[in-house]
Amino acid sequence: MLRYQLPSVADLIELGRPHRNAITVYVQTAPGPDHRENALLSAKSAVDRALRTVRESGAKHAVENQLRQRWEEIADSELWRSLSRSLAIFIADDQHQVYVLPNGLETQLQVGQYFDIGQLVRAVTTPQEAYALTLSADGWNLWHATAASRAEEMPLTEEYAADAAEATNRTTIRGRGQVGRLVGDEGKKTLLQTYAKRVADAVESELSQADPDRKLPLYLFATDPLLDFYRNVDGKHRLVAVPGAPDDLRPDQIDAAIRESLPTLNTARVNTRLGDIADTVSRGLVATDIGDIARAAVAGAVSTLLYDFTVDVLGILDDATGEVNYTPDGYDLLSRIAVTVLDKGGEVIAVRSQEVSAPIWNGTAVAELRFALS
Repeated sequence: MLRYQLPSVADLIELGRPHRNAITVYVQTAPGPDHRENALLSAKSAVDRALRTVRESGAKHAVENQLRQRWEEIADSELWRSLSRSLAIFIADDQHQVYVLPNGLETQLQVGQYFDIGQLVRAVTTPQEAYALTLSADGWNLWHATAASRAEEMPLTEEYAADAAEATNRTTIRGRGQVGRLVGDEGKKTLLQTYAKRVADAVESELSQADPDRKLPLYLFATDPLLDFYRNVDGKHRLVAVPGAPDDLRPDQIDAAIRESLPTLNTARVNTRLGDIADTVSRGLVATDIGDIARAAVAGAVSTLLYDFTVDVLGILDDATGEVNYTPDGYDLLSRIAVTVLDKGGEVIAVRSQEVSAPIWNGTAVAELRFALS
């Protein structure tokens, strides 16, 4: 099955069940026809190596053929015409799933009894959504980038001044045609300040409907003096300035700038969240042992779990008791615990240890509890 959206918790649980032969492939890709062949060849090379591993493990020829047929169905599909930044490919005897993602995942290959869903959990639980404003004297536009789609221009619910000329001299209509120029240096600063205020009011009107709690950052693509003027009048949004002329930016360039800096924002969020969790240690509401976290997860006691999705801890989780059995032929235990936390309504933040500087971090996992374990 081909998907252009992130998996749900139910999907992650389904992907976490055992198979006789489970092939996991993560491939970095890029949109556009020039990159299709490279992406296909990279994926094919990884699958060929995986099938060789399956064959060397003693699998019957019929099993290998069945897995290869599933890959050929993927290779012959239309997905290569609509690539984004990554592919997550899961092939087993009884199913195959492919996720086309805008997230920049790392190239990876694994063959075993379980799919490795660590990077997919990371994609699901790491904020990959933002708004953007491209602003110049000749016009402005709002954009929205999500975890499942690249930046796209937002349709507006009302009509606003289209540019600096209209914002200061003309009626409020929306359009991107030829506009009158502001002439003369004297007074131009005041006109641009007025324009920035009008745009800020319009942005607030639109985003108050789309993001009333102002959880998402707003990227501001502009040049001075408009960039500075806008920052001075918009005190309601978490602005991320991207200096540079915005008028000729393509959607993929806007999206790339957003994706490039989101990790920095997410790192700051992680360390702030861990600092908040550290404040609850004295009340017995923090768990750092994997066994304790697993029991708390199954009991629905974990409100927030932070874990290093790159750490390999193999084992089996008892879904009824939370007991952990560490075994080399098990699955990615931390990811399975993370899915359990999500299933119980908790928050999960998948990190790399190098992103974390909070003193409470132990290099593997930290959980904030809703209530203390008995």
